[in-house]
Amino acid sequence: MLRLLLLLWTSTLARLSGGGRRPGDDRDRDPAAVEYAEVVPDPVVLERGARTPILINLVTSGSAGERPRGVLEGPDGSRAELGFDRSDKAPYEEGWRAEHVFLPGIALGTWRAVIEYGAAVHELEFSVEDAEERDPTTIVDFRVVADPVEEDAPITLAGFLKAERSRLRDRRVVLSFRPEDALAWSEIAEAWTGEDGDFAVTLDAREPGWWRAVYYGTPRWSDGGRPLRGTRSEAVFMAMRSGPKTRSRFSGYTALPSSTSAGKLVKHSGRLIHETPLDPPPGVEWVAAASREVTFWFRPAGGSWSPNPVGRATTTNNGSFTKKLTASRSGEWQVRYGGQSGDLKATPKNRQVKVR
Repeated sequence: MLRLLLLLWTSTLARLSGGGRRPGDDRDRDPAAVEYAEVVPDPVVLERGARTPILINLVTSGSAGERPRGVLEGPDGSRAELGFDRSDKAPYEEGWRAEHVFLPGIALGTWRAVIEYGAAVHELEFSVEDAEERDPTTIVDFRVVADPVEEDAPITLAGFLKAERSRLRDRRVVLSFRPEDALAWSEIAEAWTGEDGDFAVTLDAREPGWWRAVYYGTPRWSDGGRPLRGTRSEAVFMAMRSGPKTRSRFSGYTALPSSTSAGKLVKHSGRLIHETPLDPPPGVEWVAAASREVTFWFRPAGGSWSPNPVGRATTTNNGSFTKKLTASRSGEWQVRYGGQSGDLKATPKNRQVKVR
């Protein structure tokens, strides 16, 4: 009885003071969102007469226990339902996995995985092709220099893109990051290859986690040289020494509706959180980051990121932000936080919006 009274008193005190709330509580639950999706392998290369298994890996946030739904759509109009099973869990994210087997004789070309999770709809395109359609590539000797590093200190990501029969100068390589206690990958920067396929880019370190390099290949119908398949490097872990600044993170971000008409407004919303020390140390908890400015950026399909922010918003007392922006073209939206008031930069979050 005494224990029950103590629990009731603690709960009442938390409600009256506004404290004791963490971003994982139901009252602070973020809207359902698809944080990341990938097909493995990508591209899907068919061997003559063979069955070809693939995996669709998915990361979601804002879960209330619901299961994602998905369907594969082929260029010939064929469809196949996807059944997702939970595969992993992180403090603010859940991992899901669906398996599918392509049978001999399926349509070659661009396939789509259309995934629904709550109000969010995510479309993932990937190529299904035969072994002779494009030449293979690989990324070798991918590394992070220096490691470990101090928080907010510069690091250099470097490696080599290789192919047997093609020159690899001026090829775009994307650098992606995944924090050590998260599941989703986020595109952070890009680099361009030199004469020998070498690439390097210098960035500010955010927090411990994995880095990898991604080359998306060239289209099957490209002119000048043989078309190339995309490839990913092995993930490389970067350790980090603790410093005076605290980590910050987006615990949720949505851009809805994810499919709309040109000229319509899209509502961007989410939450920014940051660390605060617990007593006794070295424990920490994640709490709302209030009065912080976040910025919005846009990259049209097949294009580059806008050189300047296309919108700004300031977080409220519970770390949430909202901004309505006009959608004129299909593409990728990204929210960024550059760090302030003792916070480190947050890993950006991306969302797709399709304009009909």
